[in-house]
Amino acid sequence: MATPATRDLEYADVILAACPPNGSAPQAEMDRGWRPWKVVIGSYCLSVTVYGLLSTIGLFQTHWKEDMLKEYTYSEISWIISMFGFLDCFVAAPAGIVFDRYGSRWLLAVNSMIYLGSFVGLAFSSTYSELMGCMVVAGVSSATITTVAFAVVSHWFKEKAGLATGCVTVSAALGGMFFSLVLQSLFDRLQWRDAALILTLILAVFVTLGNLLVETNLPPQSKTQGEQRTAGETEISRKACGTWQSILGIIQNPKFWLITYAIFAYELVLFIQWGSIPSYAVATNFGEKQFYLMMSYNIGAAFGRILPPFVSDRLLGPLNTTIAMNIFTLTAVLAIWLPAGASSIDMLYLVVVLMGIGTGSFVPLGVACMGALCKPQDMGKWLGFAYAISGFATLIGNPATGAILDRHGSNGLVAFLAAVLASGLISIGILRWQCNGRRWLVMGKI
Repeated sequence: MATPATRDLEYADVILAACPPNGSAPQAEMDRGWRPWKVVIGSYCLSVTVYGLLSTIGLFQTHWKEDMLKEYTYSEISWIISMFGFLDCFVAAPAGIVFDRYGSRWLLAVNSMIYLGSFVGLAFSSTYSELMGCMVVAGVSSATITTVAFAVVSHWFKEKAGLATGCVTVSAALGGMFFSLVLQSLFDRLQWRDAALILTLILAVFVTLGNLLVETNLPPQSKTQGEQRTAGETEISRKACGTWQSILGIIQNPKFWLITYAIFAYELVLFIQWGSIPSYAVATNFGEKQFYLMMSYNIGAAFGRILPPFVSDRLLGPLNTTIAMNIFTLTAVLAIWLPAGASSIDMLYLVVVLMGIGTGSFVPLGVACMGALCKPQDMGKWLGFAYAISGFATLIGNPATGAILDRHGSNGLVAFLAAVLASGLISIGILRWQCNGRRWLVMGKI
């Protein structure tokens, strides 16, 4: 005959079985059905609010210089923008850890509200310190938004991970074109406060859609009923121990450092591109074309974020495709931009389109490479730590552009980009060698 205590334990087992813990719901099939693509749409909406805006952030810099920060130099103003980009990457490490442990729902909702609040504050800011403070808050909160947007794709895709990630990251290019038109119209017609509040409303629409559409998809945690009945303190201790072991494993993995350096190099080139095209155009006496050059760059980037990931999934694999796009971009720099980019506006248009295709491919391919190197449940940590380190590229990219242009001219900037791309190629090449069992194999999808 069952005792009351035994019956209580049986009832507890039924309740625990019916209400699994976070991350223990049955895993949906990957790559199949409408739910994975629903998540892609949600991740796109989240990403466009950060990277779509960042790709046109130079317009903020120009407007502040002409309106509120006339006494500051472009180099000084650029630190406001650089801090936004840096914190978006740097805070990705803790954001990834929290996402892997607790999922996206509340983490994403809270940080989305903080992110929108920072732009409301930005609308009522007029001094350097106020603008910097708002951009710091925006950068910290955006780290969670972008980490979730990228990491959650690996929960839903394996065979089509490259294409799915490309669809998310194309938000930077398409969002760049969209926000270029929006900001130009708002700044021409409205005062700063009204323009910033309307921009916040647009961001709120995208963020809300992202929160509604994004969800995690991890395999059930293998726990016995006895383990589920352990004390809360023991469970927290076990999770913390597992998290630190996972982090230690990442730090000790040479493949992590190779892919991280490659991403660092690509992010440095990408962020220099975002900030340098207007400055380069002015330095080469094509300043009146800077808006159209940015549009051309984003058109190229839209193709770069979709076509190379598609080729990666179907033919070459993420590492091979990354190497091919690195060589493509380096060739465009050395064969076209360096000898002819400063002398002809037509050649400069060609260069920015080719650079858009090349640098645009680096973000989705980098994420796809990480997805191939780690388990889905560790994707948040891998992505977070890699972008925390790569964040320093976004911090120094914009100021470095101005310093190189001042000291070495436009050709010095192009030569610097070529050197960075070459170092990224070396790193990703060594990673491919390691993944092939430390052999130089020409053929093979990897």
